Amino acid sequence: MTSDDPANLDCLIVLGARLNHLGEPGRVARLRLLHALQIWRQHPPGCQFIITGGQLPGTAGSEARAMARWVLAWTEANWGPEVRQQLAPCLLLEEASLNTAASAANTLPLVQGLGRRAVGLVSDRLHLRRAHYLFRRHFARQGITLHPLPARGLLQHYWRQRRYLWLTKMALREGGAWLKVLGNLVLGRRRRP
Repeated sequence: MTSDDPANLDCLIVLGARLNHLGEPGRVARLRLLHALQIWRQHPPGCQFIITGGQLPGTAGSEARAMARWVLAWTEANWGPEVRQQLAPCLLLEEASLNTAASAANTLPLVQGLGRRAVGLVSDRLHLRRAHYLFRRHFARQGITLHPLPARGLLQHYWRQRRYLWLTKMALREGGAWLKVLGNLVLGRRRRP
């Protein structure tokens, strides 16, 4: 995975992350959103800002909707109402996905419908390698270029805070997700005639 030059992006996809107990974006989601906002501001008006994430059982709403509310409020509080008004029409929510593979499948029709060809994919460093792999499997066949744009700082934050249990849980979760991807590849190859 290389971090391509995102100079000509016409769309950003920000991958969802679990909400906290208040139904608001947690640290991971906020880190991704803040990174995506910095990139979005560097691009011409009209750069789409797609946020993914469905509604998990027991939650009041989708990750995408909660993240969109947060990003609009943050933008207004920190950059003013004018920038919020510029961002609002660029937001598009993908609220059906409950995992990264589904996000890849469900955002492709949105990107195609918008006629976008250069897409930035935003997630944290640990998650982005797998996300890029899954998205590329859908998007590359359609001639859409993906630019992985890692949000840095999450792992360092947990390390500095001595939150070793969180780091371990994140690593195990990501490792398990990779095993699922690899298992699906092996099973998919065995099923072919």
